[in-house]
Amino acid sequence: MKRTFSYLCMLLVSLTSHLAVAQEQEMKVAAIDWTQIETLLALGIQPIGAAQIADYNAWVNSPAIPESTVDLGLRTQPNLERLSELRPDRIFISPMFQPLAPQLSRIAPVTNIALYKKGNVSWQALKAYTRTIAKDTNKEGDAVALIQSAQTKLTELTAQVPADVPPLLMVQFMDARHVRVFGNNSMYKIAANQIGLKNAWQGVTNTWGFSLVGIDKLIGTKGQIVVIEPLPAGVKNHLQQDAFWQYLVTQTGHPMLTIPPVWSFGAIPSTVRFATLLTTALNKEAK
Repeated sequence: MKRTFSYLCMLLVSLTSHLAVAQEQEMKVAAIDWTQIETLLALGIQPIGAAQIADYNAWVNSPAIPESTVDLGLRTQPNLERLSELRPDRIFISPMFQPLAPQLSRIAPVTNIALYKKGNVSWQALKAYTRTIAKDTNKEGDAVALIQSAQTKLTELTAQVPADVPPLLMVQFMDARHVRVFGNNSMYKIAANQIGLKNAWQGVTNTWGFSLVGIDKLIGTKGQIVVIEPLPAGVKNHLQQDAFWQYLVTQTGHPMLTIPPVWSFGAIPSTVRFATLLTTALNKEAK
């Protein structure tokens, strides 16, 4: 009898374990915020639904969203009917999309996770953000692996950065005359700092880590200009013919670097990707 009871207990534990694994594998999540989407993908979770996939591909680019993921439409106005048909187990949003919570919560439990807070964006904050999402999706082990892999990669990149790189003036064009220039509280600054580089912009930045300024405000800032794509339509041709912009680049004393699209409000995946692309660009210039 005791052996039978022990066997039944072992069987129950085994079944419970298998059920837990099945539940983890079968968890269906949808996400509105791109920073959460890139983190979910990096943790090995393929969202069943994501907002503005075409724009994600333009601004975030990587990790790639699988073709099987359904486009939910605008981030500010997701298609609720389509989302309801997907029957997600959980919907992720950020505080920017909190007004959507009452409607979304009728479809599935809503999890609101913040990252960008004034004066609070750091490498430690990115790691904590990753762990929070992992906990809500039963991916704690994958979070540990992702963080360790990222730190290893950043250490490798640090050793590859050329000597005597000046502070970086990192900008993203809004139109031909205005840029977001990134400084404190920005992911780009975190990435640069993690590989031993300094940021040139000392001006005030907002919660998202940037100042929106006219390009004339960049005059006098010492450092190397780094332009992060995508560029608005027509801007590339305009800059090639703009004498003022050409003068601005010349007066820095360093060639301008151009980096492919990396989500400026991203988490660990974007941080590592930006650091990688930046290191590659710097080494290419140094040759």
